[in-house]
Amino acid sequence: MTRDFDKFLIKIINKAFKTDKAKSDKMVEITFVKNNIEIDKIHLAYINIEELYLKIDKAEEICLDNCYIHNFSIANYRQSRNKNNNELINILNFSADNAIFDNSNGGGALDFSYLNFEGTTHFQNCIFTGTDTVLFNNTNFIDAVFFDNSLFDKLDLIFSHANIGNGTFSFKNVIFRKGNKKFENIHFGSGDVLFLNTEFNEGDVSFSGSEFGNGKVSFKIARFGKGRKDFSKIHFGTGDIIFEKVEFTDGDVNFRSTHFGTGKVEFTRCEFGAGDISFISADFGQGDVSFAGTEFGNGKLSFKLANFGEGKLDFHYAHFGIGDVIFERTNFSGGNVDFRAVDFGTGKITFNRALFGDGEVIFEASELKKGRITFRRTLFGLGVFNFEMADFSNAELIIDDVNFGQGKVSFKQSKFGLLSLESSQMNNYFDLRVEECGKLDLSNTIVKDIIDIDSADYKTNIKALDLSGIRLLGRIYIDWEQNNVKELIHQQNTNYLNKAEQFRVLKENYNLIGQYDYEDKAYVEFKRLESDYIHEMGKTRKTIPRLWSHITYFARWLIFDKVGKYATDPIRVLMSMTVVFFAFSLIYIFIPEISASSQIISALFQEGDPRDLGLIQKAFYHSAITFLTIGYGDYYPSGHIRWLSGIEGFIGLFLMSYFTVAFVRKILR
Repeated sequence: MTRDFDKFLIKIINKAFKTDKAKSDKMVEITFVKNNIEIDKIHLAYINIEELYLKIDKAEEICLDNCYIHNFSIANYRQSRNKNNNELINILNFSADNAIFDNSNGGGALDFSYLNFEGTTHFQNCIFTGTDTVLFNNTNFIDAVFFDNSLFDKLDLIFSHANIGNGTFSFKNVIFRKGNKKFENIHFGSGDVLFLNTEFNEGDVSFSGSEFGNGKVSFKIARFGKGRKDFSKIHFGTGDIIFEKVEFTDGDVNFRSTHFGTGKVEFTRCEFGAGDISFISADFGQGDVSFAGTEFGNGKLSFKLANFGEGKLDFHYAHFGIGDVIFERTNFSGGNVDFRAVDFGTGKITFNRALFGDGEVIFEASELKKGRITFRRTLFGLGVFNFEMADFSNAELIIDDVNFGQGKVSFKQSKFGLLSLESSQMNNYFDLRVEECGKLDLSNTIVKDIIDIDSADYKTNIKALDLSGIRLLGRIYIDWEQNNVKELIHQQNTNYLNKAEQFRVLKENYNLIGQYDYEDKAYVEFKRLESDYIHEMGKTRKTIPRLWSHITYFARWLIFDKVGKYATDPIRVLMSMTVVFFAFSLIYIFIPEISASSQIISALFQEGDPRDLGLIQKAFYHSAITFLTIGYGDYYPSGHIRWLSGIEGFIGLFLMSYFTVAFVRKILR
């Protein structure tokens, strides 16, 4: 029987009609029309409604296969028999395969409410039409129920508060043409519940409050139209729950406070349209849950307060739209959580205060075009946290105040606009060998193991780095030169003391891992910034202390920094010694030309003795033995050169000590 028609025409023929299970004195010729063209013509038995009511009175088996039933209503039956509206009416072995129920021309609702169907019930390949409403509310089905391949033609279907026995309940391949479908507060038995390939079309669909037994529940390849889909407060049993390849189309989808039992839950390759999707407070039981390959549309998606069991949670290859995705306070228990190759769209993703168990948490090769993913006060267990090869080039990953547990954490070869681990507790090995990162924020973290930012296979392109407030109980491997660490810290928009503290931490870190050249570079930057901070604080004081601050700052800059880079560069000290030596030598040459009383005098030879040294020779010789504090006594100074010689001797002694410290420091390491 065709179901693809716009209308059908009825012609009653006074001719007997007989089938294997039914017979009638009249038949009905039904012509199906689409776009004003006849597409099919069939003949069915014409059933007199009063004869049908008499069969109910006699508790006979009801067979309406290949029949046309006009203006059926069990409410009219009750009224004609003076029965109460909610009194159960027994129906024995009901079968209406290939039947048409037509309540046109004032027939009212097609009413099957408060019936008690004993035995298997068949409505396969039926057409329900000619009314606004079909009622099966409070109906009791003792055994299996089949509506396969039926058509509900532009009407509301109400199945609320029905009771389904332990047989199969099947709506496979059913078509609903526009209208609300209410399956609320139904109690299902232990049989399978099947809505495979069902077309719900436009209108609200509600299964709210229903209780499913232990059979399989399948909506595989079902298609919903525009309207609300309400699966809230449902209790599923131990059977598998399958929504594979379902098209939810536009409209809100609600699974709030639903209990999914202990079976497998499949939402694989579903398609959601424009509308919010809620799994708030849903309990997914202990089975595997799959949203693999699902398209989530552009509405808000919330798993807030949802509870996942020990099974695997699979979102790999899923696509999110522009709406926010919320996993706030979600409990992932102990199963693996798989977000591999997920396209997170452009919305805001939150895992705030979520609880992960000891299973693996995988975001490998995931992508977020823009927006941010936030893990704030999230708890992780013993499993691996894998963000390798993720692409967040224009997006942010915020991991704030998180306890990472004991599992390995890896961001290897990933790209981030911002990667923030601020205030997190890093108890285990962290692979931060990112390929690209606009800013890496490790501020206020507690590091108890190894942080690895040093990649030998590819260049780690980090544009900004923040180590302020870090508590380094472990080690950081980061290449000073390759990662431009000096520039990364200097370009921060923070004060000198904050930057100095970061270089101090790096200095101690490089000492621990034996990278002493990098330790020296970090130490120099630490001392320079510390000096800048002291100088900056001195600018706020009164005149004399402020002047003294300028003087001491200049002295630190000249003596400690420029002369020998805070005793980290013996070659620099040696060069400084050479400069001082030549400077004093030149002074000793020019002073005698200015002051006759200021001379370098020989203690061995009279003036004019050919063995006496010339002026330039005296100057360089006297400068050398004075600078090196040798003091042979064969030449001595007079006049102004005396006190200059004293100054040179002190400077020489200081610089030789400075050189010794810097040289020994290098050699011993």
